[in-house]
Amino acid sequence: MKKSNHRKKAQKKSTIKKKKASVKKIKPVAQSVKKPAGPVYDCIIFDIDNVLIDTRTSYLDAIRWTVEIFLTHSKVPIFMHRSKTSTPFLLTKEDVECFKLLGGFNDDWDCCYGILTYLLSLPVKDRNLSSLKEAMRIKEFLAKNRTKPLGVSGIVKKLGRPSIVTIEKISRIFQEIYLGKDIFSIKYKMTPQFWKKRGLMRKEKLIFKKRFLEKLKRLGLKLGIATGRSRFEAAYALKNLGVLHLFDAATTMNEVKKAEKELCMSLRKPHPFSILQTAKHLKKGRRLLYIGDLPDDVIAANQAKEHLAISSVAMIGAAHDTDHTLNEIKKTHPDYIIHKPAELWDIVLKG
Repeated sequence: MKKSNHRKKAQKKSTIKKKKASVKKIKPVAQSVKKPAGPVYDCIIFDIDNVLIDTRTSYLDAIRWTVEIFLTHSKVPIFMHRSKTSTPFLLTKEDVECFKLLGGFNDDWDCCYGILTYLLSLPVKDRNLSSLKEAMRIKEFLAKNRTKPLGVSGIVKKLGRPSIVTIEKISRIFQEIYLGKDIFSIKYKMTPQFWKKRGLMRKEKLIFKKRFLEKLKRLGLKLGIATGRSRFEAAYALKNLGVLHLFDAATTMNEVKKAEKELCMSLRKPHPFSILQTAKHLKKGRRLLYIGDLPDDVIAANQAKEHLAISSVAMIGAAHDTDHTLNEIKKTHPDYIIHKPAELWDIVLKG
């Protein structure tokens, strides 16, 4: 009986061993981890004014002050203005933005010239700024001129060229106001005549913060500039705000003017020259974005599509009259419209 039990136990053990041997070890299947998709665009070209940098208290106010000082400061003032104010009396920021929507004023000296030409064409009751302010109808002037960009040549063709307005005086006043007495004196080796205070350029702040730009660089994007500023003013502002080193290429008014002399033609926005030049220096043009704030910027980027795989982005967050600006911008058919920098992130990643 004991032997029989022993045999049964031995048979049971051998059966269990065989079963264990027949069971194969199954290796866990490695799950395929999806790598995050890379950015849709690999280069971004920025305009500077009211896109990369908030210039509402610098360039916009410099235009306002330049026009007012031009009209009231001379041996025989064109218009009188008795009360001294800490802010310009005649033009608001909205007035300047609205006038710029006529297009063709990439250079702010030209914008001042255009505004002065318009103002001096108005019938006024008295030769003082209050009467001139009452006569202004800038939005109506914009609405009547549907052909854009108009520019200085278009305004002069419609209103005539005032003999008392010179670009030399405009540029002198503007540069004194924007740079300030210290930097103006160093750059131009002249004593300021119209502005004895700090330059408005010191009020500029970044719209696209340094961290955001660094985040774009970590994604592998190349960053460029296409601006109507001079190289000195562009470099000074970007360096002062601590982001100059983040940009791989830039085309400024210096390069534009040099090429204009060689080719004997206008290459300022809405011509795509500055965008094409910057894209050429970036040397990495799979897909590009150009971000601007004016109709001229959008038109320039759209015209660059003949040569590049580029999309146009209209940035309207800095506009005072957003609805009016949006209405004018839409007429130029941008690929994207954004109000704040965070919206650009989705475009870069998702298109």
